[in-house]
Amino acid sequence: MDKKHWYEHILTGHGKTSPYLYRFGLIDNPMCPCEEEEQTVDHLIFKCEKLSNQRNEMTKQIKSTGGNWPAKNETLLKNDVNFFVEFVKSIEFIHLK
Repeated sequence: MDKKHWYEHILTGHGKTSPYLYRFGLIDNPMCPCEEEEQTVDHLIFKCEKLSNQRNEMTKQIKSTGGNWPAKNETLLKNDVNFFVEFVKSIEFIHLK
């Protein structure tokens, strides 16, 4: 994975999400460990309860600079990339499987 733009892979669905790994037969189930729904990018960014602390921190940072939440994926990469990168770095994918 291109290290320079690894966070973009998350937004395009080519990251380490369960549906991506499931599609290639690397895991048996595309569900998120929170068991609410598939572990899609939108689920991770906007809904997963396991990431609520990290999401709250990102939301607080975005709002403190005049941004809006929820943000569109394109806005996260264009205007809020530093906050989004920190959010993605904070995800322990191993523990989300």
